[in-house]
Amino acid sequence: MPLIELALPAPDGQKLLSDRHAETVTAISDALRTSLDNLSRLQGRQTQYAFEAVVVALGSVRLIKTEDSGLFSFDDAGGELQPPDFRIVLSDGAQPLVEVKNVAPTGTGLEAKVRAKDMASAQAYAQATGGRLLYALFWSRMGIWTLVDPSAFNHVGSQQRLSFVAAFKANEMHLLGDRMLASEPPLTFSLITDRDKEQVVEGLGDGEETRELTIGGVEFLSAGRVITDPDEQKLAWFLIMHGDWPQTEESQFDAQGRLVSLDYVSAPEPPDEDAARQIAEQAFAILCTLSKLYTLRLLEATTTKQGDIRALREEPEPALLAQLVPDDY
Repeated sequence: MPLIELALPAPDGQKLLSDRHAETVTAISDALRTSLDNLSRLQGRQTQYAFEAVVVALGSVRLIKTEDSGLFSFDDAGGELQPPDFRIVLSDGAQPLVEVKNVAPTGTGLEAKVRAKDMASAQAYAQATGGRLLYALFWSRMGIWTLVDPSAFNHVGSQQRLSFVAAFKANEMHLLGDRMLASEPPLTFSLITDRDKEQVVEGLGDGEETRELTIGGVEFLSAGRVITDPDEQKLAWFLIMHGDWPQTEESQFDAQGRLVSLDYVSAPEPPDEDAARQIAEQAFAILCTLSKLYTLRLLEATTTKQGDIRALREEPEPALLAQLVPDDY
């Protein structure tokens, strides 16, 4: 009903609302076509849904609710009010109000920009409703979320601006249960063959042949050590599937030339020798944050391989990330 109310033009004459079905369908269809043809609007909405799904999957807040839906009235004597996207109730009862922004890469670098008057009206709304305003910025080039207070921004002309480095320093995603994951590299998913069942199917000449293989088992390994704990196996699989480390495929053979295993190896690519030395000395490397892991998973489910949007949202799995990494881990 609220959708009908917003889509329909003002009533004309004494025509009953129940008799305006065709008019309603046309109005909603036109509005939908306009939105679906607006790529930036779709990307913005997808980012907003992704943030909601990440918060639900992290499983650390008591409530998250869309704040900017529906109509509201206010006394404008003190200026404009603009509701942010979400109201969140944290475990300690605090209620931050979160405005979600997608920060697309540009030629001028990584910088979030918000109109100063929009930030002022959102802050006024937060003050009027007893909440604290925060900005959830999705840096799409890296797939990273930062949650920052408006005080972190710099006022430049008619805009409030924030660099990625400054946002990362001021990041408060930990309030929502976000954590950074690290592991000793590499992480390996190994398909182990049953060599007794290996058969030559066809000889191709020049020593080449086609063989039929049977998978006898699978293993997960961290730095060459087999992972036996079921919770760690589940976590390793999720990290291999959705983590930042690039993956290579390696084949292991025995002395008779039979395939022992097919290994999918995930390992970091240090940018320089100093970074590689640091990883070796500390015996671990950063994979990524929990929030990034779930965002990548969500984007895989809602976009094509070419990056085109095929859906705006996928129902989040409550506390999935909290279950992957228990509090006492």
